[in-house]
Amino acid sequence: MKFLSASLVLACIATPTFAQGSDDCSTPTPIAGQGTFPYDNTLATTGLEGQSEIFCYAFATSAVDNDVWFDWTSDMDGTVNLTTCSLTGDDTKLAVYPGGACPPVAGGTALACNDDACAYQSKLEFPAVNGSTYMIQIGNFPGASANNAGTFSLIGDAPILNPNNGHYYDWVNHGQPIDWDTARLLAQASTHNGLAGHLMTVNEVSEHIFITQNILQQGWIGAYQDTSDPSYSEPGGGFFWVTGEPLGFFQPWNPGEPNHGNGNEDYVELTTTGGWNDAELSGSGFITGYFVEYEGTASIVYCHGDGSGTPCPCANHGNNGEGCANGTGVGAKLRSTGSASISAADFVLTGEQLIASQPGLYFQGNNAINSGNGNPFGDGLRCAGGGVIRLQVRFADSNGTSQTSVDIAALGGAAAGDTKRFQIWYRDPNTSACGSQFNLSNGLELTFGA
Repeated sequence: MKFLSASLVLACIATPTFAQGSDDCSTPTPIAGQGTFPYDNTLATTGLEGQSEIFCYAFATSAVDNDVWFDWTSDMDGTVNLTTCSLTGDDTKLAVYPGGACPPVAGGTALACNDDACAYQSKLEFPAVNGSTYMIQIGNFPGASANNAGTFSLIGDAPILNPNNGHYYDWVNHGQPIDWDTARLLAQASTHNGLAGHLMTVNEVSEHIFITQNILQQGWIGAYQDTSDPSYSEPGGGFFWVTGEPLGFFQPWNPGEPNHGNGNEDYVELTTTGGWNDAELSGSGFITGYFVEYEGTASIVYCHGDGSGTPCPCANHGNNGEGCANGTGVGAKLRSTGSASISAADFVLTGEQLIASQPGLYFQGNNAINSGNGNPFGDGLRCAGGGVIRLQVRFADSNGTSQTSVDIAALGGAAAGDTKRFQIWYRDPNTSACGSQFNLSNGLELTFGA
């Protein structure tokens, strides 16, 4: 058990150097990207900002002692894991705030906060947008001494693709108890690959099985009870999804649920048993995470190089939803953003896990080769064929990512109702898994609309 000290001994005011955190939040140390970063708060004082956040309330206090500040610029969309676990021996406390300015003294702006997640060290997750800045506060639980300099890590936790419907899913560990409505707002503010997020909705058995097999955690989902709707009744009437849809026939409630316990349970969580439970808005202080779903276009990922269909040429299998493995050990992924609308002209193809600085040809075909399983070609599988159109050659950046910049529907001659298949044929000259020096991504299928 932790105890607050009767008094706090202030150390000499000193701003740490060598990118190890600033003692003043008005001049935070700038950092960028993902990885491990050093911090040193052994001489840090305790400022006024970040001391009154409700998310930081633990063991009878919201304070963060001996705090230092960093201004982090995100290089990704999605959930970010911030932790000091196994990176210091001190009793740490972490908080994250939006933007690059000091949080208000009155509090109320923290995205997440955590005290103890792994013994006396800390871990939290928060949604980030590529190019945006976030203020990070690192300090100690009140009364605990800042004895040693340490490190912290910032690592992206990418959402998982469900190849059956083209949606991405993520579980966000808030680090502290979170109510349903706050989780809803945070989910709506999240983006991934240009896709807007919302609290997860589950409408069919296959979707539920995918979630429980891949990211089964306790957390809020996007179902709630509308007490003003004519269909409302207790305990199970009037439930809707945040997308406006009523709950369908598939409702995997835990035994005895919903039961409207305590007379105010109008919000739904997914439990670690894989079933649903109705809970009060606060979750009784026991719910610290939530599920985000990112819905893209109507595109469908097919022709996986994971060995489930046609084997990869030299047993160089990738993961589900990828092409055959390239020299990096994983397969290239082809994804899309935007809509299927021809008039909107906002359909964009994105390649991930390509070979850095190497060219890739985005191409279109009318057919899914070999019933969608593909045929061996180079180090990969040829998945799209018939009436092939070269769309665009793009070079992958240092992270192995590229993206089209042309009007796909216009260049490919698509009309409303047409189904087209897409793929990337890319160079792998130095680390080719099978020696062919080129590989292909998974396939992607889309039916265009007007």
